[in-house]
This record gives sequence, C-alpha cells and structure tokens, in this order.
Amino acid sequence: MNQYRKSTETTYNMKYLIIFAVAAVCTLARPQEKPSGYYEPNEYEKRQNEAAKYQFSTNIDDHISDLTHQRTEVRDGLAVRGMYTYSDGYYKRTVKYVADDKGYRIVGMEAVPLDGPHVDLSGTASVQSAAHGTHVAYKVQSIPIEGPISKVIGDH
Repeated sequence: MNQYRKSTETTYNMKYLIIFAVAAVCTLARPQEKPSGYYEPNEYEKRQNEAAKYQFSTNIDDHISDLTHQRTEVRDGLAVRGMYTYSDGYYKRTVKYVADDKGYRIVGMEAVPLDGPHVDLSGTASVQSAAHGTHVAYKVQSIPIEGPISKVIGDH
C-alpha cells in the first residue's frame, strides 16, 4: 500500500510539473505587449531621428562656492555619446555614457575625492556654453558685503 501511495504522489507531482512547464512556455512564447503609453514614431519622425546631428558643451566653474559642472554631448543619428562632470568640493564625479539602439548605458565612471570646498567670497564664477556654432562665455565677480552671515531666530 505504501508503494502505491508513493507512485500516485509521483504521478501527481509529474502532472503538476508538466502543467507548470507548459504554462511557462506559453507565457514566454506569447508576443510581448508594448507598455501602456508607448509612442510609436511615424515614418517622418523616424527619418528625422536617423538624420539628427548636434553637439554641445557647457562648463561652469564656480570659484566662489567651489562648485563645477561640465557636460559635453554629441549626437550622430540614433547614437548619442556624452559625459558630465560635477564637483561639490568633496568629490569630483565624472560619468561617460552612450545612448543608441541598445539603450542608455554608462560606459565609464570616476569619483575623485577632494579636500572639501574652498569658499572664496571674493572669487569669480565662469560660465561657458557652445552649441550650433555659437559660443557664449562670461564671468561673475563676487562682491562681499558687510554684515552677519546668518541670523538666529528664537531662543535655543
């Protein structure tokens, strides 16, 4: 009797395994649905995207608050390559990326520790930007003012 029970349990287990396997194959073989809100570009948009070309760069060096931000990007058709760098005075982080038919990917990353922000209340900040053959650059000079740096409100 015990032998019969084991055989019956094994048969039931095999049936459930087969049903599960068939269900899994049917689920994977089903055509994948596009996500809700998916936008399919028309033929004009597709040709326009394939022909798109641009490049730009920005560079901000704030020597007043010791902050930096740099970014460059180049697009050639459906492929985009770029990098950005930013610093908060504690770390300078650089990220290089690619976006193409395989999706968006980070292809390089670096974080360099710095020795803390060096605030210079009489320093300068420079901004540069270049796009479509036009280059803009300017500097801002900080003018320190007299008076308290902060104000405490209430009794603590």
